[in-house]
Amino acid sequence: MKEKITYDTSLDKPFPLWWILLLPIYAGGFLSLFLFPVAGDWRWFEGWAYTLIFAINMGISYAIINQKNPRVLRNRAKLKKEGLTAATQKSAGSDRFIMPIMSVGFFGALIVPGLAHRFGWASIPLALEMAGLVLSNVGLVIMNIAILQNSFASKLLDINKDQVLIDTGLYAHVRHPLYAGGTLMILPVPIALGSWWGLPLAAMAVLALVIRIQSEEEMLLQGMDGYQDYQRRVRYKLIPKIY
Repeated sequence: MKEKITYDTSLDKPFPLWWILLLPIYAGGFLSLFLFPVAGDWRWFEGWAYTLIFAINMGISYAIINQKNPRVLRNRAKLKKEGLTAATQKSAGSDRFIMPIMSVGFFGALIVPGLAHRFGWASIPLALEMAGLVLSNVGLVIMNIAILQNSFASKLLDINKDQVLIDTGLYAHVRHPLYAGGTLMILPVPIALGSWWGLPLAAMAVLALVIRIQSEEEMLLQGMDGYQDYQRRVRYKLIPKIY
């Protein structure tokens, strides 16, 4: 007899408004720690443009997610894996080395442009910086749409006991729209901040993300009913018709 899945409806209760309002403040403050002290200039235009627009983007997106799908915010806030089995433990364990590489790449892509500003290394035309800023925020929007559409979009490689396959919305076009948005969000960061020098680090973060997809798919094939059929129906991982 198939086990009946029960859902904890308390997880669908929105967070308090004050909690959501704190998120853009936290995001902006966190980014500031990686930008302005390194740049040695609290009047750095590119740094402020990136920080403020990123924080506003996140604040608006999470306010919407909080009203329409607060369960996913709770899943993304978890710090401990809870649904792994012997079959999925190995592939999910790859986070031990993938996440540090991804973090070094992303934060390095923030720090290096700050150093470039401090020491006057080669700069990028303002129009190109603004294009990078727009692209990065478009990537963040795609990430947040993917989060909104998938209640189980955890930051951890994990499978919840009540998790179901999501194959609608963005997930009907690529299997990992959250990572697709993350790729578009990360790669233009150094350009938005006015320096080419951070691009190798941004590329390293994206490469780690692509490697993580392989581990995640191995985990889902072992632990989620219907995932192999989903792979056949939705052929592309990140970019429709390409990859």
